[in-house]
Amino acid sequence: MAIQELMKATLVVPRSELPKAVTDLSEFDMFHVSEEHGSPSDPHLADLALRSYKLFIDLDEILRELNVHGEAGLIQTLMKGPQKIETKKFRAEDWADFVTQLEADAKPMIEEFKSIVSERSTLQKQIEENQAQNEAFAMLSRLSVDLDTMRSLRLFHLVFSVVSTKDLKEVGRSLPDTVFVSTPLTRDKSAVLMATPRAEGERVEKVLRSFDIRPFEILENLPQNPTEAYKAVSGELKRQIDRLQEVNDLLNTTLDKPSRTMLSLREGAKTANDVLTGIKKVGDLKRFAVVKGFFPADRRAEFEEMFGGWILFTEDVEHGGHESEEEAPSTPVIMKNVPFIRAFETITLNQGPPKYGELDPTPFITFTFPIFYGIMFGDFGHGVILTLFGLLLYRRGDGSMRRWGVMLTVAGLSAAAVGLMIGEIFGFAIGEIIPGLGHPLLEVVERAHGVTSFNSEAITTVLQVSILIGIAHLTIGFGLAVFKAFKEKEYVEVYTDKLPTFVMYVFGIVFALAFIGAGTSFSGLLEKQDPIPLLGLPVAQATAISLPIILLSVVALIAGKPVAILLKKAPKDSIGMSLMMGIVEFLIRIVEFLANTVSYARLGILLLVHAALLMVLNRVVSLPLAVAVPMLIVFNILIMMLEGLIVYIQDLRLHLYEWFTKFYEGTGLLFRRMKPEPTYFEIEWEQNPNSASTSEEQS
Repeated sequence: MAIQELMKATLVVPRSELPKAVTDLSEFDMFHVSEEHGSPSDPHLADLALRSYKLFIDLDEILRELNVHGEAGLIQTLMKGPQKIETKKFRAEDWADFVTQLEADAKPMIEEFKSIVSERSTLQKQIEENQAQNEAFAMLSRLSVDLDTMRSLRLFHLVFSVVSTKDLKEVGRSLPDTVFVSTPLTRDKSAVLMATPRAEGERVEKVLRSFDIRPFEILENLPQNPTEAYKAVSGELKRQIDRLQEVNDLLNTTLDKPSRTMLSLREGAKTANDVLTGIKKVGDLKRFAVVKGFFPADRRAEFEEMFGGWILFTEDVEHGGHESEEEAPSTPVIMKNVPFIRAFETITLNQGPPKYGELDPTPFITFTFPIFYGIMFGDFGHGVILTLFGLLLYRRGDGSMRRWGVMLTVAGLSAAAVGLMIGEIFGFAIGEIIPGLGHPLLEVVERAHGVTSFNSEAITTVLQVSILIGIAHLTIGFGLAVFKAFKEKEYVEVYTDKLPTFVMYVFGIVFALAFIGAGTSFSGLLEKQDPIPLLGLPVAQATAISLPIILLSVVALIAGKPVAILLKKAPKDSIGMSLMMGIVEFLIRIVEFLANTVSYARLGILLLVHAALLMVLNRVVSLPLAVAVPMLIVFNILIMMLEGLIVYIQDLRLHLYEWFTKFYEGTGLLFRRMKPEPTYFEIEWEQNPNSASTSEEQS
């Protein structure tokens, strides 16, 4: 729930010492550079950034051409485990030296591979063109036609072409005075020789163009006889195919080690470009560079010791409640959670990171997300499989895969627990499969005399529990909205919106329970003494407590802003418009309360859908064993994949749309480390005398 406390730093260094300062900031690592819009770029850093970017583009293009991927896929990771990556080690004085080393290592490889890849591309294009020609010549190879001889005739206009067989008769009727000789080449194509006096040549060409028929032509560098051209093209095509195979073999035999090196060089170039692009705007002073950014407050002593030799200003960062809306996103945020909770930050980041000083909802999600998932996916067998898959992913994967492994493991345990409660394992009664576990807390599916059906009372209970869970979840959300507004000292917002909304929802639930206890009759609300569901209060007492508080909340929602304007506690605005907006806000709240609460019924509904699918599938047990077992295995896998995805989406929806909208904005900016964590390379900065210290000695 905690957000890392930050400090803001302004570092002023001579332009000549800027490369050293950038290197030291990279070594410190936990420094987020503030973007200085409109500030001119330092020419030296901009040039380095451009060089590293060009290097990255060249390497990336070659690796894509060679179909080399940096990360292993999910299946490969599960089968073989985490990749054992051999990192390339660099030792450099500063980023300029690092970029120079990258260029020295990469350029020979780039030139070599570009030459090979360029030759391969040229060969592939030539082969494609020659194959098309070869197919045409193959059809005509048995015809002895010399196109040069045909073109040399002076009195006659000869046209040789390949046309569709179905158009032959129509072409012949259109050219009745033309000598027309045809021979079939294939079932659909025919070769045609047309002869006409030279004076009629233009008319013949016009008719042929109307049929989209073009004279057959052979490239000038080939023999003009189709048979001879076919032999020439076939020989050239064979030579090109053989050479392409040699080039592919060359790439395959020399690819392994250079590709790993190129991955290291590409990542190094991208890292250099990211670092230098992020910090190249350092103010418009001629002789001094100004670097602004943020670093963790608990590393203040280390930061000041490292950079105190230059001109350094540090200050505490105020939380979001004290910043203007324009300034708030410029302050980054570090979400400070233990590793287990950190796995669920993915859910929070679907909405966006919190603003600096805002509440991080990830710890709440760590508790609620798996519970919701388990309810909707409730089956002991499916839960155990999901748990094992999550453990395998955690064991075999790394980085984001390990985080997904944690999430799936916890969600699977939750689904298995719910499956135990309702007595379901792969859609069968759990007592039939595992003796001793035949007493579920809630039997959703009844089984009697070989017939399975839903238990109507259990369905009602499931839906009621789902709604109650939703009420609790929404109440926490509205409560967190009040807490957030208090923390940010938005007191007018607290008393005119957040607190009345929270109170109206809580006591609205009490009033709804009283209405149910009164038999859904308004006339009994003030008279009946029957206990209301859950709370046990008499109906009349519950009504007497909840109704006045609800009315006071409604008054606060409608009239709160106008009163605040009159008391000059809120920005001056039209009182009439504020009153009208208050009424609209109240009506929206009523609809929102109903829609949000009912939305949680999907927890129970998807549990029933999951059970219904398995009930239908398990009817195959009446089939022969050789047929039933494969069907059960395959369709259980399909149901797990389909339902698992649907349940995840619905779980995400309940948090993002029903819960987050009550208190969480997600408009923050994640802290960006100076140098991203490298995968394929390591860099060690040479320990030169610190420029800052040198400056001190000179002074």
